[in-house]
Amino acid sequence: MPAVASSSACPNPYFPLEDGLKLTYRAGKSSQMELSTKDVSPVPEGLKGTVAVKLKNRQGETEATCTSEGIRTGLGGLEGTLLSASGMDVQVVSAEGVAVPAPATMVPGGTWKNSLSVKLQPPAGKTGGIRPTIATTFDKEATVVGEEEVTVAAGTFKALKVKNITTARSSRPGAQGRSMESFIWFAPGVGIIKLETAGSTDLELLKVERPEPAKAAAPNKGKAMKKAVAVKKDPKE
Repeated sequence: MPAVASSSACPNPYFPLEDGLKLTYRAGKSSQMELSTKDVSPVPEGLKGTVAVKLKNRQGETEATCTSEGIRTGLGGLEGTLLSASGMDVQVVSAEGVAVPAPATMVPGGTWKNSLSVKLQPPAGKTGGIRPTIATTFDKEATVVGEEEVTVAAGTFKALKVKNITTARSSRPGAQGRSMESFIWFAPGVGIIKLETAGSTDLELLKVERPEPAKAAAPNKGKAMKKAVAVKKDPKE
């Protein structure tokens, strides 16, 4: 797929920071997850907004910034954003790299890396007052495999298939990292439409919702109301 022709990398078509955009997914076998964007505004480096996630009556959110290098989030990408809705208390120690690169990199053969180090604690009241801290680092290497036509519940999309190798490792000395392979499909103008791990679909897009544009006929409605009032005041009535 050719790079998107644009004088600016923002908005990024593969992670659109669009005010009011809401994506609803099937998560796992039966749960639903909502990913929504709000409070989008221009900043010197591009665009900035808030990405909120709702999963199993739990909510979390992170700040996202679109720059010429790609999309950066305060929680290091999809993994950190999902952690924010896991019920765990999440403290970000460090986040490096972009969650989604600039459109010029989102072509077959394009690669990028990002890393997220967090400290996790179970929520208060769930562990009898004992709240152990789990320090974990996620290192991810991503490669664009190619373009595919993908059908999900929300429809059929021409999407980029991206292969991810994510290694999770504890901060304990001598701890061994554990790697996992997954695939994500990105559709331009929408974002993530599907996530698959070990042959199992973990996320599937069910619905795309965008706010309706303001109706151009609104001013005429006001004129009609004024005319109706004028008729009512006519003494001949």
